[in-house]
Amino acid sequence: MELTRSDVRAAFLARQGVRYIPNWQTVHEAITNIAAVQIDTIAVVARSHHLTLRHRVSGYAPEDLWTALRERQLFEGWAHAACLLPMDDYPYYRPFIEDYPLRAHAWYRRRYEKYKDIMTMVYERIRDEGPLGSRDFKDTDPKRVSGWWGWKPAKIALELLWSCGKISVTERVGFQRRYDLTERVIPSQILNQTVAANQVWRFFLQRALDCLIVATRNDIADYLNLGSYMFHLARNLKEQLGEKIQQLIAEDVIVGVDLAGAKKEYYCLTRNLPFIDEHRGREAPPTLARFLTPFDNVVWDRQRVKQNFGFAFGLEAYLPKEKRKFGYYGMPILWRDQLIGRIDPKADRANKTLILRNAEFASPYQKSRNALDAVREEIRRFMAFHNLDKLEIEKASPKALKAQLTE
Repeated sequence: MELTRSDVRAAFLARQGVRYIPNWQTVHEAITNIAAVQIDTIAVVARSHHLTLRHRVSGYAPEDLWTALRERQLFEGWAHAACLLPMDDYPYYRPFIEDYPLRAHAWYRRRYEKYKDIMTMVYERIRDEGPLGSRDFKDTDPKRVSGWWGWKPAKIALELLWSCGKISVTERVGFQRRYDLTERVIPSQILNQTVAANQVWRFFLQRALDCLIVATRNDIADYLNLGSYMFHLARNLKEQLGEKIQQLIAEDVIVGVDLAGAKKEYYCLTRNLPFIDEHRGREAPPTLARFLTPFDNVVWDRQRVKQNFGFAFGLEAYLPKEKRKFGYYGMPILWRDQLIGRIDPKADRANKTLILRNAEFASPYQKSRNALDAVREEIRRFMAFHNLDKLEIEKASPKALKAQLTE
């Protein structure tokens, strides 16, 4: 099959649920379709997981996510990063989780040894008392600093117990995790389900490629951190992944794709060929724009974004202010099948004001009335989601954009 970058963008965005008005009705349905939603703590606007889901779930409200977690439709685990994942996928993640102490970085293994007595104490308290969070354990060192190295021992123990599957996140209260024994969180029919080793790599490879539609080996490896789940952090990941892809090509599960102008090899699932045909000939609505969090599945692989969209950006939140080129929390603007600019938003909740500390349109779209109208409407929706009723724009490029967005 021969495709263009435009074809790839159209099918990928449709598969990710952001090309059209959302048609997924529940959080579980959305996350099942895109495999994972990354959790992040930055709260300058709504946290990333909520911003990712607001584009994909009809009528989404933040409490919907935590309800799905409490109702055991989801579980928390490591995938692309720390993510919320469909509960039905748990049996495929379980081998990695339970083997983690043996395969983790030496730094983690030293912590398992150092904190094993505290882990036992914490585990026994949860076993006897029921769900507990970090704040249920006292800190004995008032001078403790921030970061992993500054966590109180019980918090480190909770993280280690969670990493190896002894406990699981049963709910979040005020974004704080509450843990319970894994056998009291994961439904028994799922917890007791066993998966053959040769099915684990098939699951993750096909799951990632299904979400990406058309992808290179690197793209596939990145989407769900396949180096961990498929090949036990093997150094020759590309070679092993290539071998598995060839095996699935021989079985007619995967086909190679000719991408115009591309030097790398691209692949897609055979069953997705009709999906590609359907969306390559269907225009994206000109009235719909999206502000994508930097942790959205569409843009979390920066190299893929650059290749497919010709758009370069990075998260500058962790850089000193003087080193930031655009802003603290740059969110790309998706319009139709292109990334046309970005904003750096801040929710001033006390004054019910959305502050755009910076806004930028790429030159091809600066005079597009349709693009401007769509972005103004997205600003309105974004403000409503945050319960804000005033807009303030501090900086814009081009300068005329400030007035255009406030018309």
